[in-house]
Amino acid sequence: MSSRARPYLASVLSAAFFLLGPAAGAAPPATITVGHLTLTLCNTDYTGYCGAISRPLDPSGVVAGSLTVGFEFYPHSDTTRPPLGTILPQEGGPGYSSTGSRDFYLSLFDSLRNRRDVLIVDKRGTGLSSPIDCPELQSGSIALSAVADCSKQLDRSAWFYGTAFAVEDIEAVLDALTIDQVDFYGDSYGTYVGQVIAGLYPARLRSIILDSAYPVRAPDPWFATDWAKAWSSVDLTCSRSPSCAQLGGLASARMQQLIAVIRQTPISGTAPDANGAPAQVTLDTGALIRLIDSAGFGASIYRDLDAAARAWLSSGDSLPILRLVAEQSTASVYAAPDFSYGLYTAVICSDYPLMYDLTASNPVRKQQYQESLADARQDRPTLFAPFTVDEGLQSQVYITPLDSCLPWRAPPATQVQGQPLPPSAHFPAVPTLVLSGDIDSITSVEDADETAAQFPNATHVIVPNLTHVVADSDYIGCTLSIVDRFVKNLATGDTSCTAGVRPIRTVPLFARNSSDLAPVTALTGNAANAAQRRIAASALEAVGDVLARYWASLGTTGSGLRGGQFTYSGTATGYLFVLDSVRYTSDVAVSGKVKWNTSTGAVSADVTLTRAGTSIGSLKMAWSDADIDAIASVEGKIQNQAVEASRVAP
Repeated sequence: MSSRARPYLASVLSAAFFLLGPAAGAAPPATITVGHLTLTLCNTDYTGYCGAISRPLDPSGVVAGSLTVGFEFYPHSDTTRPPLGTILPQEGGPGYSSTGSRDFYLSLFDSLRNRRDVLIVDKRGTGLSSPIDCPELQSGSIALSAVADCSKQLDRSAWFYGTAFAVEDIEAVLDALTIDQVDFYGDSYGTYVGQVIAGLYPARLRSIILDSAYPVRAPDPWFATDWAKAWSSVDLTCSRSPSCAQLGGLASARMQQLIAVIRQTPISGTAPDANGAPAQVTLDTGALIRLIDSAGFGASIYRDLDAAARAWLSSGDSLPILRLVAEQSTASVYAAPDFSYGLYTAVICSDYPLMYDLTASNPVRKQQYQESLADARQDRPTLFAPFTVDEGLQSQVYITPLDSCLPWRAPPATQVQGQPLPPSAHFPAVPTLVLSGDIDSITSVEDADETAAQFPNATHVIVPNLTHVVADSDYIGCTLSIVDRFVKNLATGDTSCTAGVRPIRTVPLFARNSSDLAPVTALTGNAANAAQRRIAASALEAVGDVLARYWASLGTTGSGLRGGQFTYSGTATGYLFVLDSVRYTSDVAVSGKVKWNTSTGAVSADVTLTRAGTSIGSLKMAWSDADIDAIASVEGKIQNQAVEASRVAP
């Protein structure tokens, strides 16, 4: 249960942060005292202060050693009135640094910061808190030998990074700062942390917000609802998108045709990866399972998948589907403070349900694991449907730890694997808000239902058309307003805005040439013929395709589907994309600038078009990306003929 980095909402309100510090002309103090600690100014953009405390590695004292627990504290800006409390956000992974997501959290709670402090604590083993750095794991290796080496490196400390220990550290920070209660927000694995706080220290919580949640006491070690959600959302996203729904039939049926093909002969080729670099990749059943399972991290896979499958099935065009594979296969290289693979492994081996007993010897563990797999083949043959259980296992898809913890050292006698909370712990009647996206395949709605059911005073808001971490993927600010009201009033208020969250607009057609596309619709004043309006359609698709790549990118550069490059950078209101001969179809190269205002959803493009190096026109395009039925306007000239047209936005 992991979460991606989040540049989206952070940029929406970035300009406002500079208004939250001291009065104009007054420099913030270099240090402040909060509770028993003196904190040092470390973030002048947001007027944030850093601090740290020392904590024993093993609170019982059996295993010697200590670690640092670091945090950032952002004081409320209105000093003329009494403060109203402290907001405590926590990032997911496990393994991500919470301070690394400060932009997102400070954006999310921007309207509350005048009278509320924000405290961001890095869990032990991450970020500012003595991050675990196991070199082979950190390089991206998933080999069991890398897990074994990390376990050996951590030695007796390996079992002291579980969630309960991290929560005790957070409790100690709150004590040191003399903070009595907090409003908690957690996303993804951060929701797991929130549940452990609720079970161990319920009096600390004024409110709880769990965004994309899954239960601490998981009823199924396979987390089977997540794969089921990924697969069912292939049809759901198609049914909600006019360009896909009008095709008739089921998108999943077309996917099964593709599965039948690649079972016999995998598809190989070169396609641009998440950084726009050419990569040699293969689509086999394992790659397709990993691709579909990852769809819940962002809109690009659900957007492209059906059209990419059709491109191969109808014309043998493998590039669109191979690009999706290449983007998902791009290695993510993190420094340990940003994301610690060692911490991730330590937590899942300590806390998650496993199919074997870590108190047993390695041979016994392996036997238990094989018996569990045999039981799944026998009793749960549809676990990865329409794929077989063995195809699911061979894909090494991340749904459950599977064999990852087989080499991990045995727990000490004081700890019980898979039990971050004692059985006696109960969840409090604290006002609790659970947020879910209904096409989130990382933490499904069913996972969140189980989480919400644990809390006596919980409200579960399910937002249509959103993927993982809804507050980060909401285009219209609906969940932002719900979160704001919940912290203020301990109630969600009117949540009808969720009906305004637009469906994913799927790709109508991946075409090799513009002549294969449907022309944009002519309006009054148009002089362009159908062929020229097909060129305009290619340019419009190129712009939409570049915007979609934002969700898949790992940096700030990317490639057009069939050539060309683009870069993007943050602005005060969103993002600016610069296109250099980007090709959606092979015969039309698009250059120019695209502005995306992420606070309003407004997209505007000013581009030039060339064919075989010769200028063929220029176009301006605009639409509101947040609108459910967004229509793009297209105007300009192609081959000296005036274009006045429109089409469903890409």
